[in-house]
Amino acid sequence: MNSKLFEYLNEMLSADHSIDENEFPRNKNKYWKFKLVVYMVALGMIAVVVRLFIVQIIDGEKYANLAKKQHEKKVILPSQRGLIVDRHGNVLATNIMTLSIAIDPKVSRKKNEIVSILSKNLNLNATELLKKCNSNRRFVWLARGINPDEISDIYDIEDKGLILVDEPRRYYPYGEVASQIVGYTNIDNKGISGIEYLNDSSLKGKDGFIMLQRDAKQRVYASAELPKVEPKNGYNIKLTIDIDFQRVLEHELAEGIKWSDAKGGIGIAIKPQTGEILAIANYPYFDPNNRNTIKFENTKLKAITDEYAPGSTFKIVTTAAGLQEGVISEEDTVNGFNGELVFSWGRIRDVHGFGKATFREAVWQSSNVVMSSVADQIEDGKFYSYVRNFGFGNQLDIDLPGEISGKVKKPEKFYKSSKRYMGHGYDLTATPLQVANSYAVVANNGVMMQPYLLKQIYNEEETARRVKDLFVGVVDSGSGKRAKVDGMKIAGKTGTSQKINQFGKYSKSEYYASFAGFFPADNPEVALLIVVDTPSKSIYGGVNAAPIFREIARRWMQLNANTLKGVEYLSRGDSIKVPYLVGMDFNDLEEVVDYYKLNIKTNKDEGIVFYQTPKEGEIVEKNTTISLNLINKKRDDSDFVSFDLTGMPLRRALNLLHSSGVKTKVIGTGVVKSQKWSKIGDKITCTLTCK
Repeated sequence: MNSKLFEYLNEMLSADHSIDENEFPRNKNKYWKFKLVVYMVALGMIAVVVRLFIVQIIDGEKYANLAKKQHEKKVILPSQRGLIVDRHGNVLATNIMTLSIAIDPKVSRKKNEIVSILSKNLNLNATELLKKCNSNRRFVWLARGINPDEISDIYDIEDKGLILVDEPRRYYPYGEVASQIVGYTNIDNKGISGIEYLNDSSLKGKDGFIMLQRDAKQRVYASAELPKVEPKNGYNIKLTIDIDFQRVLEHELAEGIKWSDAKGGIGIAIKPQTGEILAIANYPYFDPNNRNTIKFENTKLKAITDEYAPGSTFKIVTTAAGLQEGVISEEDTVNGFNGELVFSWGRIRDVHGFGKATFREAVWQSSNVVMSSVADQIEDGKFYSYVRNFGFGNQLDIDLPGEISGKVKKPEKFYKSSKRYMGHGYDLTATPLQVANSYAVVANNGVMMQPYLLKQIYNEEETARRVKDLFVGVVDSGSGKRAKVDGMKIAGKTGTSQKINQFGKYSKSEYYASFAGFFPADNPEVALLIVVDTPSKSIYGGVNAAPIFREIARRWMQLNANTLKGVEYLSRGDSIKVPYLVGMDFNDLEEVVDYYKLNIKTNKDEGIVFYQTPKEGEIVEKNTTISLNLINKKRDDSDFVSFDLTGMPLRRALNLLHSSGVKTKVIGTGVVKSQKWSKIGDKITCTLTCK
């Protein structure tokens, strides 16, 4: 080894190798920075990995949906709210398409133009509209439920911030008629009252949707790969009411209230055999098509939501209980005490006092004194049972919202005066529905049908017949004479009761005047109650309510004349409904028109009727002449007439065609919807399409 190299190495090994901290400062500083960079890069990589884990794993679905929303658009397919129809299928509530207008204030560039069109065409406040257009929100309604024809100018505006939406809106073809039964919906088509509210879940259906693709230019288009859910329309609901009869009841009730100068009134008609409500209303009414004018008070169906002292209309219960328990009979002599009974706890008076009379006459004269005595002779528990069995003190569970039960004391809470007062309709409260239903019980031979349901409570049939006979006498010979309809037997009872004031006391100045009954009495079809609230001209039910009852009953008879053939009273009214004569043989006409008290004029003295005027269903005075065109039973080519069969029951149409020597072909069953005539040589053929 080289000696110099050896010496150098030896020197280095033996030398002091301690390092001065001030030596090599630049080398140490460079090493520290390197480590810092390594640490920072490592932390950054860790942060990126954590962030990727969060985005892709933990929040992966969230960010996928955000991306999806940028490229897809969900469009709601609105469902159609179900129809509401009457017992004959007449539509009471349906849907129409309307235009609703909204704005995205962040995007819109033509706010002033939009405001100008809306304020001018819809008479809206321009300042309020402009305030909405400058909102910080991304979606603001400007107008909803508009008839598109009223604002067609809006379609000419090209503005990305203008949002036009087609929305279904509820429409009520009969306006205020039956409005308290049907109810109405709000701007969002949600039921607010009546059937619309009670059956909202069944009527509203379920909206569907369709997903649309959005491209880079924000254009929207459909794609078969994207989902689509069809809307499910709501269920239709058929009611028991007859809209024609409902219109009659509402019209006559309104006219009677105006004549009486009263605050309001209630009417309700029930089919006794089933408990079906045929018509029900309280005046004043409301228009469900104009939400801005609706008063909440007028939307209530007071026949089930309000209670009152029924007064003398309740005497039908006392009469039935007395006859059934044997404490009284029709010809028993009773004492009217000249119209007044005085007790230590109070007194009971009659408007028209009398001394001794038969119970029948006492019923006719509506004696409070006699009825209080009859009720007092019945054991407490039994009398209470009769009251309850007639439906008082219970909810009748009618399919309408807001029904109350009224108030009936239990026997253990009776005072000495309780039965005396209850006997003529005081010291208890009832809903008008309960009073009307009690008359339906008697009309149905003692069987009570729960409104809308078939729950039954049985009473004795013979007792019901005797009560019915007594209450026919009230109309024929007693206090209910103003309810009498010429040619039809009516059973009923007047009622006059004091209103209960805000302190829970009977008013001395305000009354309910009422009349309850059923008709035709010999074969009841309708039980009807009329209540007049605070009449001004007279307080008595016989003066205020009975005439309203009479007019409704008279017009019901006209509406149903063609379905009541064989009932003696039909032809004795002031006017009748023209019967259906098309298809009848000339030899049968005389008997029919004589029955209806009509005259006929024909073009020949034999053959089959193929045309009549006035037509079937028209209301005419008795002894009106009906013009009839007849066609020969056996005809030649020259006698060919293609008469109109549309709307005719299939059986009647076939009878007419076969009698006329016409061959027939039939498609379907039921009523003739269309017809097609053909003639080849001497053969005439008519093809009928029925449904």
